[in-house]
Amino acid sequence: MKKFHGKRVAEVLETKDYTIFKFRNDNRVIKPNHVKYLVKKMSEKGWLKTSTVVINGNGDVIDGQHRVKAAIQVGIPIRFRVERGAGIDEITEMNTGQKNWSPFDHLHKFVARGNDNYIKFDNFIKEFPTFRITECAMFLNNSNSSVDRRVFEEGRWVCKNVNIARTWANNVLSLKPYFEKYYNKSIFVRAMIKILSNKKEFVFEEFLHKVNLRPTKLVPCGTVEQYVELIEDIYNYRRSEKVNLRF
Repeated sequence: MKKFHGKRVAEVLETKDYTIFKFRNDNRVIKPNHVKYLVKKMSEKGWLKTSTVVINGNGDVIDGQHRVKAAIQVGIPIRFRVERGAGIDEITEMNTGQKNWSPFDHLHKFVARGNDNYIKFDNFIKEFPTFRITECAMFLNNSNSSVDRRVFEEGRWVCKNVNIARTWANNVLSLKPYFEKYYNKSIFVRAMIKILSNKKEFVFEEFLHKVNLRPTKLVPCGTVEQYVELIEDIYNYRRSEKVNLRF
């Protein structure tokens, strides 16, 4: 058997003393379905030998809380290592960029830490649950530009004007009776945000009136650009001074 050389930097321990493990409210939101899946796997095969949970000196689970929850239910030993001094910063660093962390997980993390910008975000998506989180971010950015993922995951995202975001979201919602299957689809919402953020001459109330006059003109499109062109056509109906919304 080949011998490997290197510096020993961490000791892996194993225990069934589950009282060691503590769960932080600013860590990833625990998903019951994922715990259920791991319970099934662990019931069949036990603890995966290559898997190691990370805790800090206080017993806070820094990485592996789903595995810990599942192991407790199954009643098997947990393998772990201790990173003394690890805490909030290490959780953030460890989880930033990980695919298994969703935007909602990062949002929850910073809401739990009292970040006002993320609390506003959380309140907004609860107020407007019909829109996807990416479009909610655009509403709150008051812009059709996407949020930088790393900035968001590192807790550096800053909310712009919530009142503007709320107005724009309600504008789009008011189109639901005319466009029920498509009003909250990503490309349509992005087209509306693009116009609302870049075209100050666009008056939404006038557009809504034109939609009411010719509701069948609001039809599904395949791209943001096609929707912008469609909205421009509807908006300019019976207008002496045409408005260009595309450029």
